[in-house]
Amino acid sequence: MSGLLLSGSAAAQMSVADSDIALHAPSPDWRAYGKVQAWAAYDAMPIKDFSGTWESHYTPRAGRNVFMQRDRAEFGVEKDGWRVGAEYRLELSLQSNRDTMEMYRLYQQHRHPDGTVNYVADAHLKGWSGGGVRVGRTLALGDAAGNAPLLMVSGALYGTLRNHDGEAGGTVGYSTANAYRFDAQYFGSNDKYTYPFMPDAAQKTSGASVSVALQWPLSSQLTANLAVNDLWSRLRWSNLPSIDKVIHSDVRTVDSDGYVNYQPQIHGKSSLVDRTNRIGASTALNLSYVQDQWLLRAGMERIEGTNIPQVSVSYRSRWGTFSTSYETRFSTLGLGYELGPFRARLRTDRLPLTEASAFGLEVGLHYIF
Repeated sequence: MSGLLLSGSAAAQMSVADSDIALHAPSPDWRAYGKVQAWAAYDAMPIKDFSGTWESHYTPRAGRNVFMQRDRAEFGVEKDGWRVGAEYRLELSLQSNRDTMEMYRLYQQHRHPDGTVNYVADAHLKGWSGGGVRVGRTLALGDAAGNAPLLMVSGALYGTLRNHDGEAGGTVGYSTANAYRFDAQYFGSNDKYTYPFMPDAAQKTSGASVSVALQWPLSSQLTANLAVNDLWSRLRWSNLPSIDKVIHSDVRTVDSDGYVNYQPQIHGKSSLVDRTNRIGASTALNLSYVQDQWLLRAGMERIEGTNIPQVSVSYRSRWGTFSTSYETRFSTLGLGYELGPFRARLRTDRLPLTEASAFGLEVGLHYIF
């Protein structure tokens, strides 16, 4: 989502929310780079209200609702087409149907539904974080001096990884007699989770990822750009704490005689498991057109199965490069500025920023020496 355009040249500034890959023809000059990026987009409510009561600006979608967060910090150097650097990533994604959100909202507000209602629960949470080393190589597919296509391939190795995954499904019914009926299942894993009598076992984690980017000049003014982050990836955890539960309960506040009647039927287990996940590829595809000091870019990003169409315009002046962008999926408007080695980008769907449901901020530096 941080696809704000901040380039006043035909260089490819590919932006896939968690990575902004600028392709440069191999050069003998040393180039240092660094970037800090924070991005989050929630369908149903402001970001700060997620752990609250969901009263302010609560506007869920009729079908699938998504909640995504991607933070990243990286720095390194480039020379002769090689890129070596260190990075840290944190990624969270939650996908839920409307029924699950309505149930959770009532729970947060300590209320019962209005009348008899039946919910179908369906929610999927995936979260991980970790740091490591990334090595990349940029190749000119032809004569680099003749504006040839550029291909960049990079791979990352991650050390200690954190985990927080979860899945919930089933049905929940409520009647006007203050009775609930649960038929649901839940599975969750979390490296911070502990339970009584947990075996004493050391956790081991590892991760790897491969990403690619392509810049293909179609003419002196028009360029096609493609980036695929985490085209291949694998994250592994051993001895990861997990919970597996099945709930079949008929819960009534009072029975026919006026006595409290609670009939839980919950069974499951807590255990240490070995788990292997994929990060999941995120993709950006766009066309950029240069005319004098103006650059127009239009394209699409795809993140966690969500398509994000966007367009951006930048103008290069002697006071720096100014840019603006708009994307239609979360309705965010962005502004950017670049001067010399420094660039900054900000985008949001609502002001003040504390009320935003989608927000992105990026600060970057690149320096040739």
